[in-house]
Amino acid sequence: MYVNVESVKVSVLTDYDEFFTHMRPPLVGLGFTLTGDLQVASDLAQEALLRSWVHWEKISSYQDPDAWARRVLRNLAANHARHLRRAPRLQPAENVPELEPDRVAVLRALGQLPKSQREALVLHDGLGLTVAEVASELRVPEGTVRSWLSRARVAIAPSLGAGDDATEMIR
Repeated sequence: MYVNVESVKVSVLTDYDEFFTHMRPPLVGLGFTLTGDLQVASDLAQEALLRSWVHWEKISSYQDPDAWARRVLRNLAANHARHLRRAPRLQPAENVPELEPDRVAVLRALGQLPKSQREALVLHDGLGLTVAEVASELRVPEGTVRSWLSRARVAIAPSLGAGDDATEMIR
C-alpha cells in the first residue's frame, strides 16, 4: 500500500494550525487567571502548545485535545507557582502596563481560593466549560465540581462586591 507522506504531513500541519489558532487565546487567558502575569501566561501557553505539537500525532486522536492542552498549562502554572515560592523575592518589573482595578480585584480574590476551587471556577465560569467537562478535566465527580463552584463563588463575592454571585466578574 502506498501512502503519500507529503499529503499526510500537510493534513497534520493543517489540523495543528487550527488547534493552535483555536487554543492560544483560551490558554493565555487561563494562564493569566492562574498566575496573574500576562507574560508568564503567554509563556505557559506557548509551552503547552509546543508540547501539543510534539505529541500532536497522539493527542490529535484524543476525544478532547483541548482538555489535554489545558491540563498541561495547569501543570505548568503549578510548577511555576512552586518555583516562585522557592525563589528569592525580586523587585517588580518596570514598564509593565497597569491592570484595570476590576481585573486586579478578581485576581486577588481568585488567589485566595484553594487551587481546586480556583481551577473549577476558571474552567467553568471563565472558559465556559460545562460541569461535566470540568469534572472530566479535573478527574473528580460532577457533584464535587458543583460544590467547589458554589463555595468559590460565595468566598469571592464579598471581595468583588458582586453580591452572592461572582460569575460575571470572572469572565
